[in-house]
Amino acid sequence: MTLDRRTAVKWVLAAGAAAQLPDFTVAATVGGSPSGYGKDPDLLKRYAAGDLWPLTLDEPQRRTTRALCDVIIPADEHSPAASAVAAHLFIDEWVSAPYADCKRDRDTIVPGLDWMDQEARRRYGREFASAGAEQMSRLCDDIADVAKAKPEHAAPAAFFKRFRELTAIGYYTTPIGMKDLRYVGNEPLVAFNGAPAEVLKRLGLDA
Repeated sequence: MTLDRRTAVKWVLAAGAAAQLPDFTVAATVGGSPSGYGKDPDLLKRYAAGDLWPLTLDEPQRRTTRALCDVIIPADEHSPAASAVAAHLFIDEWVSAPYADCKRDRDTIVPGLDWMDQEARRRYGREFASAGAEQMSRLCDDIADVAKAKPEHAAPAAFFKRFRELTAIGYYTTPIGMKDLRYVGNEPLVAFNGAPAEVLKRLGLDA
């Protein structure tokens, strides 16, 4: 794909992903009556994938998820690829969760993953995860822009847009992803000397 995902795109991905975080409500309405999601998890316990709810994706969909995450955020000289920080596992957990926003994403992501494999088999005679890097990129180029996608690619383009956002959420909320963004929040400081002069100048507050 003809874009530098690690410099020009990562800020857009991260900012867009933050805006896409769901509103987790305490209860959902099922059949007209409130219905909760069960007991709160033990925040001191380390849960494995699938411990809190059954996972949705099957093995071919998981392979496609992993491969597509790495097309979107590949490794570079500074940071690893998305799958190295388990962004693909995050997406499987996300679309498996019982929350309303996650259920809506499931209806987009699962058919989209199946389409990626079907289209890769049609074009290249193999599933997406087994295609070459250039083949993967060419397929993604066709669905990378919702506004410019062909009519027959409207649904896949919508899928790819949301998948990119989820990949960014999964990646840039990890310690490695935050380091890649040079995010320095949540770290103790001996002293705070105010905003850097460069930032103040950019905001017109250096007078």
